[in-house]
Amino acid sequence: MKKGLIVLDPGHGQYANAHTTKEGYYEGTQNYILAQHLKEELERRGFSVLVTRSDITQDPSLAERGEMAGKNHAVMFLSLHSNAPGSATTPEQYAAVCGVETYYSLSDEAFNAPLARALNTAVVDTMQTEDRGIKTRTYPDRPGVDYYGVLRAAAGSGCHCAMLIEHGFHTNPHDSAFLQDESCLARLACAEADVIDRFLG
Repeated sequence: MKKGLIVLDPGHGQYANAHTTKEGYYEGTQNYILAQHLKEELERRGFSVLVTRSDITQDPSLAERGEMAGKNHAVMFLSLHSNAPGSATTPEQYAAVCGVETYYSLSDEAFNAPLARALNTAVVDTMQTEDRGIKTRTYPDRPGVDYYGVLRAAAGSGCHCAMLIEHGFHTNPHDSAFLQDESCLARLACAEADVIDRFLG
């Protein structure tokens, strides 16, 4: 029996955000590869899956990505990313910053927070990196409104289970090495699919 539909959103486009530890490798590529592995694992567990980038070259708008969830009556929207330090980080700190953090939509905090925590823990344990916690982010002058456009669009279109995982830092040697290894991405997909199945299966 088929379970619900999940929308996976591999963030950015193919050549967005170069890894600093390997020339020619990009966050946008890594996100897409991870999404393909996660799609396979979720389908194996009985879910239907829609990926916002139907091929690696696509880069839909943030609104288009999020709205796919509501338009297709998805039970979950999950945006896949990796991180980089902010511009205020010193050169000495830049490569040292590492770890996983997960942002979830405020549109259903009671359900989203425990799922975000479980996903974040699974990713941290699989990557063996720091736990930067689960978070929400809003506009300073618009309390209760999700800051991230994909989460805002997903929730606004009717899919209230919406979150974004920053899978480590592509600027950190340890995190980046993991994300460049497709066998590691496959393990990561399996761990995430197990959590999703536990909550939504």
